[in-house]
Amino acid sequence: MATQNNLPPHVEKAGTARSVKMEAERLAADPRVSDYDFWRSLRNVDNRIFEISAKGQPIPFDMVRWRAILKQARSRRGYA
Repeated sequence: MATQNNLPPHVEKAGTARSVKMEAERLAADPRVSDYDFWRSLRNVDNRIFEISAKGQPIPFDMVRWRAILKQARSRRGYA
């Protein structure tokens, strides 16, 4: 499986914004993931980010990325 680090030179690497969009599209189209699953997951991530920031700790970039993915996927399904 090709990763961004071992792609041939003629294949452009996907930037963070593009990878967020692609992952959100994939999740939004997946019928196994319910609207409730999106809502619950987004709420869990938001709560965890709040807990971390309340302690004055740095927020992991992956958490911010997954929050963006979940928000976009949920939005694609028609929820804000």
